Amino acid sequence: MKRIVVYQSGTGFTARYAGWIAEELGCEVREYKNIRPSDLAEYDMVIYGGWIMANMVFGYDKIKTLGLKNLVVFGVGMTVPSEEVAAKIAEQNQIPKERFFYFEGGYHPEKLGFAKKMMMNMIKKSLEKKEEKTAEDLHMLETFKGADHTDKGAIKELIAYCM
Repeated sequence: MKRIVVYQSGTGFTARYAGWIAEELGCEVREYKNIRPSDLAEYDMVIYGGWIMANMVFGYDKIKTLGLKNLVVFGVGMTVPSEEVAAKIAEQNQIPKERFFYFEGGYHPEKLGFAKKMMMNMIKKSLEKKEEKTAEDLHMLETFKGADHTDKGAIKELIAYCM
């Protein structure tokens, strides 16, 4: 089976997961901006990864329009992984639940552009104002200080699905 991992990464976390996945599957990995979308039709399976903001997988809207035969998607965000989180993101992006995998990344504010940094600051302030914070809220606030929660072991279910 001819596979490729294609990704879009904002601060490097999605790129890291894409590299790990390609390594485990023994396939090519390419950043989306460095490949012609028409070239993806020659692959039996395309594994697409994008960073997540407001539960949206960045770039998925473009890749889903290509009509690829076998598309598997992973998203990388700041929220602690859970089945509920993955299901919510899959539903919001209209990705078949069994073809979507969620991984936790982290936060490197120094790698963000002005607009994204402003949006993230708005989210942070909103969380800080909440009177009753959940464990997830507290985790996010801690992550906003700068963190790397990537975990190579997190990709095992995606790898098994793609085999």
